[in-house]
Amino acid sequence: MDQNKIDGSTHDDDNDRSLSIEHVPLDLMGEILSRQPAKSIGRSRSVSKLWSSITTTQGFIKSFAARSSESSQPCDLLIFSKRDKLFVFSFPQTESYQFKIPRDGFLQRYDSVHGLVYLETSTQLMIWNPTMKRFFTLPEPEGSEGKYITGSLGYDPIDCKYKALCHLTGDKIGILTLGSQESWRILSQGFPSHSRRMSDCVICINGVIYYQCFSGLSLAHAIMSFHVRSEKFHLINYPSRDGCFFVSYEGRLALMVSSNGHSGIELWILVNAENHEWVYKHFPTPYLRQTFWVLRDMKLKGVTDAGEFIYVYTPFSIYTRRGDLIHLSSDDWSGFIVIYFDPKENSSREVKFLGISIDDLKRLRVLGSELIEGLSVVPNHIESLMSL
Repeated sequence: MDQNKIDGSTHDDDNDRSLSIEHVPLDLMGEILSRQPAKSIGRSRSVSKLWSSITTTQGFIKSFAARSSESSQPCDLLIFSKRDKLFVFSFPQTESYQFKIPRDGFLQRYDSVHGLVYLETSTQLMIWNPTMKRFFTLPEPEGSEGKYITGSLGYDPIDCKYKALCHLTGDKIGILTLGSQESWRILSQGFPSHSRRMSDCVICINGVIYYQCFSGLSLAHAIMSFHVRSEKFHLINYPSRDGCFFVSYEGRLALMVSSNGHSGIELWILVNAENHEWVYKHFPTPYLRQTFWVLRDMKLKGVTDAGEFIYVYTPFSIYTRRGDLIHLSSDDWSGFIVIYFDPKENSSREVKFLGISIDDLKRLRVLGSELIEGLSVVPNHIESLMSL
């Protein structure tokens, strides 16, 4: 009898709970859901159609992004790829991902934009949401609009919209708004004459995509900017030379001209795109506690939002012959060491990443030099609820 009473009371409680949930105002329910972790929100979408409809609206995604940017700490991603394999490690949320690119695609370039990872292969453009663990292959332009050459992803922080930019054959450019159920919008005019350079120098900062290009009949090296919200293009002249890579420094585009540890760090910072105005900054070689051999093999990989320079090192870099891989054991592999150097405080901190196993290195036949050169560091990665 007691058991029947317990069962009965539990059933009544469930009915009361379901009734109470149905009578919760939608705005209050949205507020409650927005305070949950991103992965919990992702799981809730498969539990309730109502919760799914609430959490996939632009208003909810925008409020969650604003709240999480204030309360949660962005993480850093380490990304290594070889052929059709991609390895991703994150810190301080210690997670690792390992997957194969679909359709035997050879991964040419990848980039992180406001929580989404843009993947470009020899045959397709893809978007990956690490938070939702979802892949989305961008549709190809319809008809005879042209075949894609290369692309990029941008984010508008005002309207909270992602847009893909695609350079096509025939000097055309395609624009696709993610999640809008629309097709590519193809432009054949209305932008400065240029051709896209096939390089890794692409970055989105505060709603503007910057990429390297050749400009005019002389094919001069230049930088093209694309304002994601207004969809306006603007050509920017290089300050001096272009032997550099793009980083975000204090919310502005910066060209890291030198990553040579002996000559310090040189930055050209864009302060006025309309007038092609740049400011030069030089930071002396950081004082680090590591030995000479470690300093020799370290590579400068980027800058955090806080202005820290990111160096990466692995003891595995000493293995430069494929025959050395045969004798490696798990005891020989100590992962990656990431060093964050703050030039203002003249201080540094270290983080150790494991992620990729020694068996994976052997299977891929990766040399130490390949591991460091092919490794990208994506600072300030955030969680995204974007449904693809």
